[in-house]
Amino acid sequence: MPQITIVILQYRPDAAVLRRTLASLAMQDTRDFAVVLGDDGSAQDYFAESRAYLAAHGITDVQTTKLQPNGGTVKNARNAVRAAATRWVLMLSPGDFLYDSETLRWWLGRLQADEPRVAFGRQAYFTPDPPQPTAGETPFDRTPYDPAHYDAKAIRRNLLLYDDGISGAGLVYERTLFLSALDKMADHVRLAEDFSLRLFAVQGVRFTRYDRLTVWYEYGGGVSTDAAARARMLGDWRAMLEVLRAEYPRDRTVRLAYEYYFNDRRKSRLVRGLVGRLIVPQNAPFKKAQRAWQPPTNGDAAKLRTVYEFAEKENAAE
Repeated sequence: MPQITIVILQYRPDAAVLRRTLASLAMQDTRDFAVVLGDDGSAQDYFAESRAYLAAHGITDVQTTKLQPNGGTVKNARNAVRAAATRWVLMLSPGDFLYDSETLRWWLGRLQADEPRVAFGRQAYFTPDPPQPTAGETPFDRTPYDPAHYDAKAIRRNLLLYDDGISGAGLVYERTLFLSALDKMADHVRLAEDFSLRLFAVQGVRFTRYDRLTVWYEYGGGVSTDAAARARMLGDWRAMLEVLRAEYPRDRTVRLAYEYYFNDRRKSRLVRGLVGRLIVPQNAPFKKAQRAWQPPTNGDAAKLRTVYEFAEKENAAE
């Protein structure tokens, strides 16, 4: 029985983009993993093509789940994760790739040694046309996750108040833990399955940080990287705060976050200004550093090109 399932969540996938994500799986130097392809009501899901491609590369433990009608990323994730049978799941979407051919073998070693409940590595952001690494990384403040100086209070503050989240691409979850969060979120939050991390922070779940590059993240193509989508994500965050307040009404950080992100309701301009400045002071050292931060450009361009070339070579051979 494999220990990890790669869950690929798709919605109206582009066939070429999906093929590159699958190619990053086919390139792995281990086959000790399962795959679940979760589709969110797309007219064309490419399930047959994806299964055939993976099977041609010796990847046969593949399941598919179809959400009908379209229900959003959170419900799609719940549907797909329910189908997994492994202890851990690793989340991807079309356009995200495993970083290199050794990534899954490395993850299996870490899972066996550390048994994390939630784990993340470093991301290499890239733009696709032409494929090249670009600046980007989450979270801005990685220090509270340092295993030698772990700071759960700072993590909760950063996630709930300072909007210093962790990209969902390449995140690894203990399956049952993740599913419990998705069950709470599914009727409220539509797109942001990685808001589960904010629930876990309130619950006191420990996050395991690794400093290895583990995923290529396509910047500009996801649900959180254009202006309209960011507005929807703010709506999702408010919905998540409703969930958190219902579950943990006495948690101080939850209460502060709720007041801050619902600060535009039924208050005078003066009161709104005071609430905002007192809860999240914009002149605080953290906020100044966060605004001034220039994220690094991670990743080896040659490794990125290898994914594209592998997918194109295989496509030409068909």
